[in-house]
Amino acid sequence: MNHRKVNVTHYLPTSRTYETREYQVPSPPGTTLLDALEYIYNHLDPDITFRYGCRYNRCGLCAVMANGKPRLACKVMLENVEQVAPLESLIPLRGLTVDRSTYMNSLHHLRLFVIGQDTDPLGPIDEDSLHMNLMHCLECLCCNASCHKISPDSAEFAGPYALVKLCQLHLDPRDEMNRTEQAKDIGLQECIDCQKCICPNGIRLQEAIQRLATNAK
Repeated sequence: MNHRKVNVTHYLPTSRTYETREYQVPSPPGTTLLDALEYIYNHLDPDITFRYGCRYNRCGLCAVMANGKPRLACKVMLENVEQVAPLESLIPLRGLTVDRSTYMNSLHHLRLFVIGQDTDPLGPIDEDSLHMNLMHCLECLCCNASCHKISPDSAEFAGPYALVKLCQLHLDPRDEMNRTEQAKDIGLQECIDCQKCICPNGIRLQEAIQRLATNAK
């Protein structure tokens, strides 16, 4: 059976440093990075720490940096990966795990849910529309990890993820909040000037940012 060398960068909380370890992992056709991480845990290094939930590209918990780019471990093939590290832009916890809750809690003031008098269910949405596309966001935070302007201690710029959620609500006819003003308050201009963020799951980030920018004028 073919094996593949994978370098995994672990965060060590006791020393607050990073350590890269090399592993040789079986790589039959169809092996995902998540399969490899599970193999490492079960057979090579029980100290490796990572998260996953569904295994089927539905939860976003397995997001990591693969070859320097944010990817979902359950989706990317091992044959395309040489280096793995914790997801960037978030506070590292241990191994490949990161603190998502601190960032998510920082967005509570935005009230990222429908605010309005209309409590009826949302009607049919065009499958090809931007609104439907944004509703498929997995909240994996890969977009933030690909952003060059956000950092774990960023206070004024909330990153592309927050703007995606604001745009989704802006497009919801039931929502009565001024989402474009909120977007400006959390750094919309930073995204307008950059637009280099990526989503491994096909969320139309740049289109969402442009929609907010157009309506914020």
